[in-house]
Amino acid sequence: MERKVDALVLRTADFGENDKMLTLFTLQSGKLSAAAKGVRKAGAKLRFAAQPFCFAEYVLAQKGERFTVISAAQTDGFYPLREDLGKFYAAACVVGLCDALLYENIVNEELFLRAVEALRAMCEGEALPALLTFFLKALELSGYMLDLSACAGCGAVLEGQVFFDLTDGCFYCADCGRGAGVRAATLAALRRCAGEPAAEEPASQEEGQAGERRALKLLYAYFCAKTESRVRAVEEYLRLE
Repeated sequence: MERKVDALVLRTADFGENDKMLTLFTLQSGKLSAAAKGVRKAGAKLRFAAQPFCFAEYVLAQKGERFTVISAAQTDGFYPLREDLGKFYAAACVVGLCDALLYENIVNEELFLRAVEALRAMCEGEALPALLTFFLKALELSGYMLDLSACAGCGAVLEGQVFFDLTDGCFYCADCGRGAGVRAATLAALRRCAGEPAAEEPASQEEGQAGERRALKLLYAYFCAKTESRVRAVEEYLRLE
């Protein structure tokens, strides 16, 4: 039996002498594993289909619960991501988060489309804001949505000095003061990437970029606390930044 799917390569692993095992995020069937035979040979016809971030229409042969790639038509290879180290690692964060948050064979069409959108945004512009936008949406779709607008304790508008509690995933105002302190530029970065108005804009581009880096650290700490899993690509990207 054959199955045709639109898929994004999340992860690859060498298998046998010339093969690879692919972890695919498919639009139609969720996450699944498939063997790509002979793709490690020089000049292999399907070599492109086993590359990181490849977005293609795959035709899979199914035998029981095992899948084998028999053909693929590339939709987008996201080649600009391979030409910039920062963008490459940011893209690896996107697929790594998908891999960590997805269960086998559970369809999540919106997460798939958001991942593709994030990779395209990284090709065309700055990587970190695109990663933050994706990360926020991925958390929301996985049941870990953050409220960036009001204090979880008293309902006051969040502005000035605020706090974030990793355990409950909530922000608090200075009066409630629960959790670790969060700088205004960090909250502003999160709000911008969530499409919400920021109460305070950073004074300079450097401050804004620093806020984005801290925002990624906050989201990743929250992700680790809630999922009890880690994404190596995020840790590498944070070291790179």
